[in-house]
Amino acid sequence: MKIGIVKHLNARPLTWGFEKNKKHEIVPENPAILKDYLLNGAINFGLISSIECIRNDQVLNTYYSTGVCARKKVRSILFFKNKRENFPPKQILTDNGSKTSVALVRVLIYEESGLVPDIEPTDSKLIQEKISNGIGSHMLFGDNALLAKWNPEFYEVKDLAQWWNELTGLGFIFALWASKKSLKLDDSIFIQSLEYGISHIEEIISYESRLSSTLVREYLTKELHYKITEEDQKGFLLFGEKCSQLNLL
Repeated sequence: MKIGIVKHLNARPLTWGFEKNKKHEIVPENPAILKDYLLNGAINFGLISSIECIRNDQVLNTYYSTGVCARKKVRSILFFKNKRENFPPKQILTDNGSKTSVALVRVLIYEESGLVPDIEPTDSKLIQEKISNGIGSHMLFGDNALLAKWNPEFYEVKDLAQWWNELTGLGFIFALWASKKSLKLDDSIFIQSLEYGISHIEEIISYESRLSSTLVREYLTKELHYKITEEDQKGFLLFGEKCSQLNLL
């Protein structure tokens, strides 16, 4: 099996079991690119941006047992709201690794301001440079967000899961496992991979050298969760409805 896995830290507990199974060929990429690999047959199944499961529901099977989920804090998906410029911004530069995050930040800004900003997919290094200089409002995803630095005099930094929870009182699903309709998988394989990851969480933490082990442990075991709850599903359904209303699907 060729399995597409998200190459960021936030997905490690979900994918660790597959990564350590030598029977599989692992293809690491951003979730947005993994969706394309899945649709063109380059992988058998993969962890993709959750919004793509809605957009491609006619051709994809989605598995709702596990995913990258958060309720009150995701830490790795951040909106940098410029304090010195008008809000809402007409345009925001976004790290394009997650299509879900791009849609979510537009929904959240609309809910707060009544306007949907334009999006400009941009290299994360250029976004970090602009943040360092206090220019514009931006979004960063995954490890780029975890490692970001900013001047608090220039930016109010908003965690997208926290922002969503404050708005709705619900959790959120950022990424889900999916396969093409021609391949129907049993949810047990995703649960087994997650259980392996959870049982080897200290091993996963030890591989991350860029951040403190205390922060990584808090992030992977308390801030994120991976077994999808009813609250997460309600939040995801509401997100889909809001995206549909704003023509973001």
